[in-house]
Amino acid sequence: MLNLTLQTECIIDRPEEHILQHSGKRLRRDYLGSYSTAVKTTLLQKYERVTQGVAREVRLDRTRVSLQHRTLSRQREKALSVPQDTEDSSMEDVVTVKSLLRSLSGSPLTVLLGPAGSGKTVLMHCVGQQWALGELPDFHLLFLLEFRQLNLVTREMSLMELLFHFFPRSDYSSHAHREEEEEAGEAVLAYMQANPEKICVIFDGYDEFRSKFTRWEPDASWDPQRTLSVLELFSGLCSGRILPGCSVLLTCRPRNTVDLPDSTMEGELLGFDRQQVKEYAEQYFQGKGHKEDLVRHLLASRHILTMCYLPALCHLCCICLDHLFSQGPHPPPQLPATVTQVYLQILTAFISKLPGGRAEGSAKRPLQRYQAELKGVCKLAMEGLDGSSIVFCTQRVPTDLLDFATRAGLLSQFELTYDDRSRGAGCAFSHLAMQEFLGALHLMTSQGIEEPQLRRKLNLKSRWTARTDPKTVFTDSLHLYVCGLAAPACTPYLVQLMGGGDGASGRAQKRQGAVLKILQSFAGYHHLSGPKLVELCCCALETQDSSLARVVAARPGFELRKIRLAPPDVDALAFVVAAATAPVGLDFGGCSMETECLQALSICRSIDYLIFRSRTFGDAFAEVLSGILPRLPVLRRLELICGSLTEVGAATLARALESCPEITDLNLSDNHLRDGGLSKVADVFPKLTSLRSVLLGKNSCSLDGILTLLEKMADYPSIQAIHIDGQKEMSEIKVLFSQRSESLSAPAFGSGSNPTGRTVRLLNCSFTAEKMNQLCQILARCPGLSAVDLSGGKWENDTVQVLVGSLQTLTISGEIVLNGSAVSPDGLEILTRSLAVCPDVSEVDVRLKEPTKVSVLFSPATQKHTPGKTTVKKIEKRLRLVSCGLRPPDLTSLCETLRDCIALTLLDVSGNALGNKGLKKLVDLLPQLSAIQEINVSENAVTMEGVLVLAGTLCTFRRLQKVEISHGGKKSLVMRFHSSGRRQSEEGQEVTHQQENGIHLCKKFSLTHSDIQPYGMNRLCGKLSQCPGLLELNLSHSSLSDPSIEKLLQRLPGMAALQLLELTQYQLTCGNVEKLSRILQQCPRISDLDLSGNLLRDEGVQSFVEFLPKLRISNSVRLNDNKLTQTGALYLVNSISVCKRVMAVEVSLGLEMKSLIQFMQDDDSGKALSLRECCLGTAHLQKLSDILQNCPRLVRLELCCNTLQNEGVQILQRALRRLPSLQLLGIRNNGLSARVIEGLMKDLDCLTNHLDIRIEEPWIKEEAAVQLVSSCLDLNSSIRKIRVHRTTVSITLEKEDTVTTPHTSRDDPMKATSSVWPVKSIGLVDCSLQGHHLRFLHSISQNCPVLQELDLSHNSISREGAKFLSSTLPGLANLRRLRLGSKQTSEDGVEILTQGLSQCPHMESLSLAHHVINDRGAAALRKMLPELQDFRAIDLSYCTILTMAGSHDLLQGLGQCAALEDISLDSVQLDAEGIALLAAGLKRMASVRRLILNKISMTTSSSKQRGGAIMALLRSLEGFHRMEEIELDEISMGDHGVQELVRHLRTWKRLRRISLSKNCVSDAGGELLVETLGHCTTLEEIILSRNSLGVMSAAKLGQDLPMLQRLRVLDLSENHFGAEGAMKLSESLVQMKSLQKLKLISIGTQELTGLAASLAHCVCAEEVSLAWNGSGDSVAMKLAEVLPHCQKLKCLDLECNKISLTGAEELAKSLRSCPSVEVIRLWRNCVSSEAAERLGTKEPRLNFSST
Repeated sequence: MLNLTLQTECIIDRPEEHILQHSGKRLRRDYLGSYSTAVKTTLLQKYERVTQGVAREVRLDRTRVSLQHRTLSRQREKALSVPQDTEDSSMEDVVTVKSLLRSLSGSPLTVLLGPAGSGKTVLMHCVGQQWALGELPDFHLLFLLEFRQLNLVTREMSLMELLFHFFPRSDYSSHAHREEEEEAGEAVLAYMQANPEKICVIFDGYDEFRSKFTRWEPDASWDPQRTLSVLELFSGLCSGRILPGCSVLLTCRPRNTVDLPDSTMEGELLGFDRQQVKEYAEQYFQGKGHKEDLVRHLLASRHILTMCYLPALCHLCCICLDHLFSQGPHPPPQLPATVTQVYLQILTAFISKLPGGRAEGSAKRPLQRYQAELKGVCKLAMEGLDGSSIVFCTQRVPTDLLDFATRAGLLSQFELTYDDRSRGAGCAFSHLAMQEFLGALHLMTSQGIEEPQLRRKLNLKSRWTARTDPKTVFTDSLHLYVCGLAAPACTPYLVQLMGGGDGASGRAQKRQGAVLKILQSFAGYHHLSGPKLVELCCCALETQDSSLARVVAARPGFELRKIRLAPPDVDALAFVVAAATAPVGLDFGGCSMETECLQALSICRSIDYLIFRSRTFGDAFAEVLSGILPRLPVLRRLELICGSLTEVGAATLARALESCPEITDLNLSDNHLRDGGLSKVADVFPKLTSLRSVLLGKNSCSLDGILTLLEKMADYPSIQAIHIDGQKEMSEIKVLFSQRSESLSAPAFGSGSNPTGRTVRLLNCSFTAEKMNQLCQILARCPGLSAVDLSGGKWENDTVQVLVGSLQTLTISGEIVLNGSAVSPDGLEILTRSLAVCPDVSEVDVRLKEPTKVSVLFSPATQKHTPGKTTVKKIEKRLRLVSCGLRPPDLTSLCETLRDCIALTLLDVSGNALGNKGLKKLVDLLPQLSAIQEINVSENAVTMEGVLVLAGTLCTFRRLQKVEISHGGKKSLVMRFHSSGRRQSEEGQEVTHQQENGIHLCKKFSLTHSDIQPYGMNRLCGKLSQCPGLLELNLSHSSLSDPSIEKLLQRLPGMAALQLLELTQYQLTCGNVEKLSRILQQCPRISDLDLSGNLLRDEGVQSFVEFLPKLRISNSVRLNDNKLTQTGALYLVNSISVCKRVMAVEVSLGLEMKSLIQFMQDDDSGKALSLRECCLGTAHLQKLSDILQNCPRLVRLELCCNTLQNEGVQILQRALRRLPSLQLLGIRNNGLSARVIEGLMKDLDCLTNHLDIRIEEPWIKEEAAVQLVSSCLDLNSSIRKIRVHRTTVSITLEKEDTVTTPHTSRDDPMKATSSVWPVKSIGLVDCSLQGHHLRFLHSISQNCPVLQELDLSHNSISREGAKFLSSTLPGLANLRRLRLGSKQTSEDGVEILTQGLSQCPHMESLSLAHHVINDRGAAALRKMLPELQDFRAIDLSYCTILTMAGSHDLLQGLGQCAALEDISLDSVQLDAEGIALLAAGLKRMASVRRLILNKISMTTSSSKQRGGAIMALLRSLEGFHRMEEIELDEISMGDHGVQELVRHLRTWKRLRRISLSKNCVSDAGGELLVETLGHCTTLEEIILSRNSLGVMSAAKLGQDLPMLQRLRVLDLSENHFGAEGAMKLSESLVQMKSLQKLKLISIGTQELTGLAASLAHCVCAEEVSLAWNGSGDSVAMKLAEVLPHCQKLKCLDLECNKISLTGAEELAKSLRSCPSVEVIRLWRNCVSSEAAERLGTKEPRLNFSST
């Protein structure tokens, strides 16, 4: 469709105009008709010239256009702002050009896009020809204007002048009257203005225009007589400001339209399809003897066929093949593989036709023979490109060069018409692409071209441009041809143009290497846009360089969004992806492409995922894709979304997917599948064994289709979850599958094949009673259900009745959720009755206040099967009816239901309107609630009368343990009960609790934030004084008058059972506390006293401390926030000396305002004192010193943020000399200078006891840290260990009589002297050291003869530091442990270090973590390591080994260290051979005790290869009988690996720690693993997080964990245990007395109340995490209850749960009895920022931030 020889029209000579005259007057003529005839004549002449040489007739009805009706701007910024997961906003239609022409009048501007060579110019001339022949009757005038001619117009013209300039009247002559010409122009213009819809203007080649479209000013108007520039005329026509209503058609390359109006309608010209290519080739080769061979070769070559989809290239390929086949009798041995190579053949063919071009016997080849002429033509082409010139004046081209190029067919000559209508000769290259190709030849063959010039020409072009981007002209393909000429196949041609010979060959290869180097640098950019990625792939294809392709493909995925991809684009992409060594993903989201493009993907065997998103992709697309899928062996993910797929296409795809064994994720959302298509896809589920998820939303499916899908879940146990959202035509349909393990045989893993933890979510689906019955019948056949979510539906009473009636047929371990549903009062009663009638229902939770919550929870297991019998286990039941509008009369029917529910443990009726009457009804019901544990009657309008009723009930009802009331009963009102005196064991036997008679049970009464009058206080205290057991009383934050306080003080002596008294925020004064203290002397059982937030001040504290020895408080006293000064703080400190039972005192006068006194427990481990932010002056420090002298058993002293002055430090130093028992001195952020610290160290040189000192100051880093270490060593001869970590220096003092330290000068502590420092360990860790700071090592090497350990980890020692260290190491003769984990190092740093390390014969342990190791460094380590006779431990974690050869060297060296005991290779990248070398080395090491191989990444694309290598590695662990610690995180061992590992575990009798996180271990695999671990009785740490463990694993953990009596750390986070699994775990925690750290993050259930309760038995727990579980206030309240029993707990992590303000307040209250707790994390819970700030201020240990 394209004529290669440019036929630019000559300006037509105008014949003399014949003027008809009659009687001396000119007759008026039909100016419009004659002008229309002239335009038609011109267009027909143009068409004849342009189509010369075209092989087949241009057919407008067969040329296809992809039409885009755009509503969005084409700006790149707007395109990128569209979310990637949304459908492309454009609607695409494929129409013919003929249809497009009929619709031109519907749009003011239509743009026809197409790449170079797509046939735009030929097509526009065909349109002109068709109009001239009368085929387009809608238009009376049609003008075709070419921008290459418009560029020559420099003067301003009116519209008619411009049109007459290019389409002159045929009857015009120089002799015509000027008046008649003007009259004709006016007539034509008048018609055009009156009938704009009859006018069509075509602008061809906008990409060649030297200007950009410019918007007219809003108030500008068009004057037809006014002269304007070409740019103004063009912009006015396109924007509708000139001739509004006329049709404007514009052709352009795709990337140059961003500046055009937003309302533009765009159509992209589609190329040939295979049939059209065949037809064109047959027509072209018509009459040639080898026609059939030519056509067959063209269609058989994938690369040539792909190029032929572009019409111009199809024509070129035909010329090329004709030339190659004409060379001899046989077909050519190799066909061109790239466009560049095609052009080379074309050029050779043109030159060969010249005289002497094929001279036989000549040593010179054609290009070499015409070397000089071709160089001249290439230079001309490049000059034109640089100057944005296509048309050249022949006067500026040398005559011989013009003659040569014209004869060769490279240039065509034509006549030009200038502004003044004068004529001249011009020439242009046969096609713009030919000009670019010749320009590329100039760049690659000219001697003056350097690499920087090449780099400027080689830039990746984007198809996304902004309006502000400069308009680029003429250079769309130049860079591609430059890349193509870098291919080896082009080297001979370049050598010919360079003159031949060896020198020319070297220059050509150097130039080609420079191009490849530039492209390699582009490949390293990891954030290229999709269009630039395509360009880079096209460049790589042109080079035919497989190594470059591999580098480009070394990225996880190619994101190619919202661009049109032609077959050549996808062919280039396939070339790159086929070279990938690792799986690669392709995202074609929003891209348009023809089905022919898919064929190229069949060679890409490394495709990991495919994503298609376009409405144009329907059943035909799916059919072609289905033929490709079976050839993609590692395909894991397929998305065909936002398309037009129907049931037919879905069935085709499903059949093809059966041949994709690795497919894990399938997404067919937003198509037209309907119920039938849904069923077709579901039928293939059992055959896809690796499937993990299927998305089918937005497919116009009905509820019947969903029920059909649920039936599949009943039939296929592998389906783990089905999630549906019924809004907007089933907007979400998600099917999730369980991970299957092929190696898990029944004999090895027991009977654990039944599915567990399955969920069904049917949101916003409205069920009738009939549909609900169908649903329940299906669910009854689904084993292993854990949750069914039916939220958002509308529920009639009969539907609810059907659901409740079917509950006993369902096997659900979790819950049925009906949130957001409308439930009537009758429906509410039906739900409540399910607690009594259905044994499996454990909880009904209803809240009718927005957001509405309705759920029915089930007990995980109600039956236990043992050999010979089946016992029924009683379950706890809970009922929550919150904000349901209940009144006292409503309790009648409710109480009847509750009497039948004897297992009820929780009743929550908060937020109703029960009042005192309703409360009394509930109290009367208590004797019949034998299992009740909590009743919540908050926010029920209860008054003080109700409070008194509860106070009496607390004393009379034995099981009522705790009453919590706030605001006089109006807000919080909760009753908590002891468990029933008898419980039933799992074996059905009754077990009697100790303290069954209740005499020793502790009772708690809390009445806070209340206004208690004297009469009420008297009655309240009177009732509480009758309490038979221990009593805890909290009256904090209450408003009391003096008479009320007096009543309280009078009544306190009568409360003989009082154990804890909280009177915080009570406005107690000094006088009150004195009375209180005297009264408390009569209370012998008080364990805790909290007087925080009062007005005691210094005097009150002094008075209280004086009474302290007489009080019998056993645990703690809190006096926080009592307006203390430094004097009051010292009064508190004095208690440590005046009261022998005081064990510790903590005082902070900062924001925390903490004042805590703790009393001695059973163990007497000495006394501790902590003073923070007290700003002690000299006098205060002297007083402190006096107090310390009277405390001989002080073992710990901490001073933090006190700003000590020099004099104060001296006082402190004198006091320290008189503290022989002191073991730890902590001085943090006290503003100490280096000189003060040095003085302190010098003064402490006389101490004879062991002392650990920790000093933290912000300046201790870099050079200051080095100076401080040296000074301290010089000043104190007792230092055995000194370590700086960040800004803290830790020093261990220990006197040894055998060491002497001669005095040295202090003028230069860095100077080497004769002193001897007896230090054994020095560390400078993460303190910002640079390489030059290590100069101090010279003095270390001379003065530290006994140094055994040096730690310089986490610094940037660089190459300079490596040199310092290497030169120092030989002087450290006794060095045994060296740690050099670095933040920044050089590539040869390890090589330098080995020079010094090789001279350390006693080296036992070496850490080079985070270093970069080049090949020489690896070779040096391989040589050195085996020579270290005492070598036992090496850490190379996170090392970057630059090449695989280097890693092999290093591993060979490690393999020879048979005595190694500790190996750390965390996150080291190895290939399969490296893994094999490591495995072979491990087999020779029988002494390994610690092995860290986490996240070893492999550079292999095959999952089978990786799996085999990991299995070989695991097999090498056999015989490690001394193994104590092993970490194998994230190596994807799977269940196969577990089976291999457990063989070794049974022999590891010393194993203390095992970590197997993120290893794809299934529930069955976990069960086997846990069973084996149960025999490793020495285990202290188990980490199995981020696997797929479930109920079976949890059950096995429940059985075996109690046998591990030494277990300290347990991490099971991110496994899906569910409610049943959590219950199993809680049973085991009861017996884990040694557990210190427990992590259960995101374990698949929010029901963790049982787990929380079991923590009371974990008496050693220090850190517990229950984050990301969605747990609510019930868990928080249970934790608040058990926290006081966890006396060693430091950190509790509850982030990302659903704890409200109520739960947070309960936790804050419990902290009063938990002095050891340092923080409770509550980030991302249901607490407002204002409430969080208030609670955090009140209790700073509650942390609501993310840090």
